[in-house]
Amino acid sequence: MSRLFEERERAAEMRFVRSEEAWFLAHCQGVKSLAAYAAELLGVDRLSSDAYADELMASVIQGARSQALVERVQADLRANGVSAEIGILAQQLCRPPGPGAQAPRPD
Repeated sequence: MSRLFEERERAAEMRFVRSEEAWFLAHCQGVKSLAAYAAELLGVDRLSSDAYADELMASVIQGARSQALVERVQADLRANGVSAEIGILAQQLCRPPGPGAQAPRPD
């Protein structure tokens, strides 16, 4: 009986790990989408967009919340003379990466 309980516990833990991993990967895609959108508004190349996405991901890893990320991108755009509504930027961050993907959960 104890062994059955341990197996169920391990299965539940694995489901949790997979769920968290899927959320993180979807969130990473959202960050890349947001960076690509900002790069498009600025008219920069893909290499710059990828570098900006890496910078944003570093902020996420350090604990930045979605709202803070969107506000940072808006400030970066504003500093370069580009106006962008915060709602549109938030939509880019929360956009599902593709068919069958799970949208990022709110912070």
